[in-house]
Amino acid sequence: YKVLPSLLGPSSLCVETTEMSKLRAVFLLLALCFSFRCPLANSIDLRPFSRRGGVRVSIHSCPSLFDPDATVEDLECSATNDDIDSVLDRVIGVGSSEIIRHYEPRRWWLWHQWRGTVLQHGLALTVLNMAVSALIVLCLGKVTSGTTREAGSWRWGFMMTPNTSNTLIQRLAAFDKVWHYQMTLTTFILTFFLGEAYRFWRDVYFSGRSIQGRISDLNLILATHARREENGSYTMEARSLLNSVSQHSRAFQILLWASLSRRFRVLLTDRGLLRMSERGILTPRQAHVLRALDLPPNKRHNACLEWMAVEIHDGLACGVLRGGSGLEQVLLNHICSLRGAYGGVGDKLAGRMPLAYAHFVQILVDTFIFSAPLALYPELGAFCILTVGLLTLFYSGLLHLAKIFLDPLDNEEYCQGCIHMDLGVLVQESNAGSIQWRAGAEVLPFQVNSAVKSTLEGCEVVKS
Repeated sequence: YKVLPSLLGPSSLCVETTEMSKLRAVFLLLALCFSFRCPLANSIDLRPFSRRGGVRVSIHSCPSLFDPDATVEDLECSATNDDIDSVLDRVIGVGSSEIIRHYEPRRWWLWHQWRGTVLQHGLALTVLNMAVSALIVLCLGKVTSGTTREAGSWRWGFMMTPNTSNTLIQRLAAFDKVWHYQMTLTTFILTFFLGEAYRFWRDVYFSGRSIQGRISDLNLILATHARREENGSYTMEARSLLNSVSQHSRAFQILLWASLSRRFRVLLTDRGLLRMSERGILTPRQAHVLRALDLPPNKRHNACLEWMAVEIHDGLACGVLRGGSGLEQVLLNHICSLRGAYGGVGDKLAGRMPLAYAHFVQILVDTFIFSAPLALYPELGAFCILTVGLLTLFYSGLLHLAKIFLDPLDNEEYCQGCIHMDLGVLVQESNAGSIQWRAGAEVLPFQVNSAVKSTLEGCEVVKS
């Protein structure tokens, strides 16, 4: 209250002389501060946000790529070839090789981490709440220090224990009991909320691995049941079939995750398909057919799965694949299982958490940590500043973790570089598997039984 006149100029608010008027002035200043964005939050978060349609949108990033509300039509008009190439580089293996960030169990290694941790994303709120606590301690100490001190002096003792006989301190002590009841409720609900969020994250992760496994199963079965020459190598028709199915599976993986992940959404555009064709990820025929199909852009991966099923059916009918109706049943079961696996990912993301639940937890945690200074001051005095900092860091950190777990594909840009899954690595591994299974059975160390032969007359394998 002594600094206000020099900062804001003469006003009736800043020149009041009574203790309670000074206290009212300080709390009014706090309310004004909370009505604006904290500059420290911008310096820590590294990415200030604006609002568009009620959704937080990064204003420093390209809105066409990072806006959660951007449609494929928006990306068609605004995305550049460099934007598309940057996404394709992650798909074909340029960059990270870890689907999630790994850790070392050593204590000091963990303490030295900063990027993508709760410390990085929760420090701004922690420092702000500690600053508010320090101001509250100063004001309450000044008001409750008694009349024996020199007026206007701070010699009342910043570290002194509050005077429990003061009426205001007694009222705050009663509030402290209510606050401790809320602490029990907040701790229980927040930890349960975090557990549910982590379970959701694991479900999405293992669903992605399940999709990868189904595709590997298909390529394994096809590679081991393809028709061979007497020397054990693939026949020309079998090699063509395996290459074609592998090509369709790679296109399927890329378009599937592009339909689910905002970071890959640009690949659903016609320009994205053409660019993938130019770089050899899609064949020109595939890109042309995908653009001509009467399908929404986010459903084009379904066509790739159907292509795989048709190729397999033709291969069985023409004798390129050996195994008869039993093999056909197994392959169709795997294809249907694959469809169910990737369909479940979208269902999980659509129903991750009800709004009312997340809203209640947010309000519960905020009221708990922001009322902590008033509740802890009667018992701890100035030491409540440090205590409030620890409570803010840990409780808000748990809430941050829960929100991050609820965004496993990093579609909301809530906490960049934390614990989202790098889908580029997942696609890379699947693409490599589509080739490795075929290459692993290219040459056999034993003689193939070719006693049973079937004619290929009248059958033609469709080449891409």
